[in-house]
Amino acid sequence: MRKFAGKLFPVLLGLALPLLAAAQQAVRGKVLDASGNPLAGATVSVKGTKISVQTDAGGNFTITLPQQYSRLDVSYVGFVGQTITAVQGENVIALREDEKGLSEVVVTGLSSSIKRSNAANSVARIGARELTGSTRPPTIDGAMSGKVAGAQISANTGAPGGGLSIRLRGVSTVAGSSEPLYVIDGVIVNNDQFATGAGTRAFNGATSANAGSQDQAPNRISDINPADIESIEVLKGPSASAIYGSRAGAGVIVINTKRGKSGKTRINVNQDLGFTKASNLLGSSDWNPEKIAAYGGAYNLSEEEALELYNAAGGKTWDYEKMIWGNTGFISNTNVNVNGGNDRTKFYIAGSYQTETGIQKKTGFSRKSFRINLDHKFNEFMDLKVSSNYINSNSSRSFTGNDNNGVSLSYSIAYIPNFIDIARRPDGTYPQIPGRAQNPLEIVDRAENKEKTNRFLNSGELNFYLLKKERSTLKLSMRGGVDYLVSEPMTYMPEDLQFMVNVANRGAIRLTTNKALYTYMQAGLNFNTNVGKNIDLTTGLVVLRDDQKVDQSFIQGEGLLTAQRNPSIATVRLTDNNQTKSSVVAIDASQEFNWDDKVIGRVGVRADKSTLSGFNFDKYYYYPRAAVAVNLTNLGSWAPEFLSQLKPRAAYGEASGFPSFDAVYSNLIGVNYGGQLGEVAPVQLGLEKLDPERAKEIEVGLDLGFLNNRVTLEATYYHKKVVDFLYPFSLSPSTGVVSYKLFPVGDMVNKGVEIGLNAQVVKKPRLEWTTGLQFWTNKSEVTRLTIPPSFVAGSGFGAYGRKRIQQGYSPTAWWGFDEDGTLIQYKDYQPDYQLSWSNNLRLAKNFELSMLWHTSQGGYNSSLTRLTKDEGGTTKDWSNTGKSGDPIGIERQETIVSNFVFDASYIRLRELGLYYTVPSTKITSMFGNHVQNIRFGVSGQNLVTITDYYGYDPEVSNFNTGNAGGALTGGVDLTPFPMAKRFFFHLNIGL
Repeated sequence: MRKFAGKLFPVLLGLALPLLAAAQQAVRGKVLDASGNPLAGATVSVKGTKISVQTDAGGNFTITLPQQYSRLDVSYVGFVGQTITAVQGENVIALREDEKGLSEVVVTGLSSSIKRSNAANSVARIGARELTGSTRPPTIDGAMSGKVAGAQISANTGAPGGGLSIRLRGVSTVAGSSEPLYVIDGVIVNNDQFATGAGTRAFNGATSANAGSQDQAPNRISDINPADIESIEVLKGPSASAIYGSRAGAGVIVINTKRGKSGKTRINVNQDLGFTKASNLLGSSDWNPEKIAAYGGAYNLSEEEALELYNAAGGKTWDYEKMIWGNTGFISNTNVNVNGGNDRTKFYIAGSYQTETGIQKKTGFSRKSFRINLDHKFNEFMDLKVSSNYINSNSSRSFTGNDNNGVSLSYSIAYIPNFIDIARRPDGTYPQIPGRAQNPLEIVDRAENKEKTNRFLNSGELNFYLLKKERSTLKLSMRGGVDYLVSEPMTYMPEDLQFMVNVANRGAIRLTTNKALYTYMQAGLNFNTNVGKNIDLTTGLVVLRDDQKVDQSFIQGEGLLTAQRNPSIATVRLTDNNQTKSSVVAIDASQEFNWDDKVIGRVGVRADKSTLSGFNFDKYYYYPRAAVAVNLTNLGSWAPEFLSQLKPRAAYGEASGFPSFDAVYSNLIGVNYGGQLGEVAPVQLGLEKLDPERAKEIEVGLDLGFLNNRVTLEATYYHKKVVDFLYPFSLSPSTGVVSYKLFPVGDMVNKGVEIGLNAQVVKKPRLEWTTGLQFWTNKSEVTRLTIPPSFVAGSGFGAYGRKRIQQGYSPTAWWGFDEDGTLIQYKDYQPDYQLSWSNNLRLAKNFELSMLWHTSQGGYNSSLTRLTKDEGGTTKDWSNTGKSGDPIGIERQETIVSNFVFDASYIRLRELGLYYTVPSTKITSMFGNHVQNIRFGVSGQNLVTITDYYGYDPEVSNFNTGNAGGALTGGVDLTPFPMAKRFFFHLNIGL
């Protein structure tokens, strides 16, 4: 029998080989760009199967087609994909650049993504070119301004180094933070604003406490170098962000960093040099004897004292704003990156050093960053991705904003008449300011508010293909990451400052240490299979855990010896420590369906439990999601030739935000009775069990494409309902307790429209013009309230406008009193609408002009900046005659909200850039093959602002902090650090 089998096997093999050859065929080809350059790393796959290969450094590929399969899908990031019928011989495929981004991939799940042309949600995507290709914003959030439909972005301060606040689709909470969650390379990262102490009792006194939220600190996303970013995806509402469950009630910003590409190793050197100037200074009213007599003397000065100083000046005046903020800041930004690899290993290595001095002496921001991203494919069944980033940043921000000690600069000069010489004397001393607590120039030169940060961001992803067949794959993915940072602010007031004269313990220093450790672990199974040739199914199951631990401590010394900075030997020493820790464990299951890019759907549910729910820590909260999109133009050949896309879509999702750490705890309060330590019960209680606020969103939209997608329109309507929002709840006095820290008290709704129109207006060899319009609006309303209406603490200043929670009204509206003392609802902080207009022109092939205009219309700020200047008699129009015949600066000081709540509408040229790319023939003739490209240009940021708003900047929002409690504090303009224009010269060399 064995002999017979041995003789039969060669015969069977001889018969089978022709059949196998007929069943499979190998085809080869080359993938090029529109200019004929090879595209290394392009993906070529057999349509309807899981068979795929990548092109080599020359753009070449060879792939085996199973029997009855002849179609190939060819794709490359940044280019429009193609589907072709393979032929014997050389298949040459030329891809054109994807001007509209429809072939780009956007997030749909914790372990899945989808082509943007198939997406059922409106997901804003900002690529590297949009982010930093026109100019060089210093921070990521600043680079996003005006580019995300559905976002309201405002600056907490104009000081160098950030301090921005982002709200997506309105207010997501009342008592917590409406800042979105940030995810970098799949890992949740920290974006807190850590206390520095600059706004506390011993320094500018914005708060009388020893800790507060008026420090004007930067948010930590400013640590990340924008030049390292490949793309940003903004999941604006729960219909998209539900994949992040209990962390995602305010939306999610997903950041993907740059990675290596196979092919020749490339070195890119970028050098930016620039300067910065104040965008807008307010000026000051001049004085004369008549004004002094009518006003009763300058602020805190008698008429006689004011006249004596005025006469001594001999008619001379001083411009205090220019003395403080007239500095020209210098900017230098150096970036070097190296990337390359082969089909097995790819690498991206980058280093950068950025430094910027401010428009005020001794202010500035610097950042050193080093990044390594590695991708390695062990074999067909295992691959690895690693990302590592070290950042060192330093900022010096001085003292601005709210003030009760007379030291904040813009607050202080509002009350100093311009006929007083405050300049430093030749002997090095500073003249004391009559009627004021402090000479502001001495604060500029001698007071310090600095912060240094060291940060490590590390993440990795390991993928195992447990099953890899012709039509199915099963992948096990494991992802983890660590975000560890140490922030060390230092705030210092010398003991011989003018305002220290009447302080019991002169001189103060605070040394703060903020430590934050975020860890993230995720494991998931992803099963993908083809049913027939046209149906693609993806099933995902993910388990994860993320932990967030923050440790904040400070030591403060008051009563310092001369030139002493050691708080440990001060007369009075204060220390404090605050530690918070939270954990979230989650399970996520999803199912995605794609019928030949015609009908695309997904459903999923995520279950979260968290230590932030108190004694509910073992309770799972479920967050469902579902979405469907139909590409009608792919359903048959009914569509007219000019219509390239017609896609209705709908999505639903739920997400939430857990309460802050201390909302479920009530600590006993330490007291001292006759020298004996004791404890008393707190007057605020935390609930033992506290469910999270829940946001439920329905989103519907329509995507249209015309003329082969040269013109695209995306229209979206959303309705986001926040159920059981949390708010302090006052109790009956008989209980002995003032209130619960947080309690579910009501519902509110955000609804709005987002429209995006993009067009490639001109496409000729020597002229290309691409333009885009984005329009968006949001309206908020409290729809249910179980407690009496109440003002929101910290949302404004009494009669000058505060936010109020009241059923049937917007929670971001200003409330105040009219002339009769009647409480009225005035205008809203949220704008009626926002609109941005971007343009990119390529001229004569080598010149590129880009610009971004942005307008916000109908939003109102409470300008305490004008109040302070009116009180001090320094508003530029102070002496103009008002309706009553009195100076308008006096008339406005009536305590009615309409006098100090102003329309903050504006039109702004956010970005403008002009670049020239040296032709490759000239580069070759000068440098041979050693230099690949040279590009240089000029650009500017915030160059033009058209507004009637009175203030340093209509976007400013001093109290709009990113931490808990900052959700409704936006729109307060109280003597901030002025905003600045930025100008650059750029040089890019590719080797």
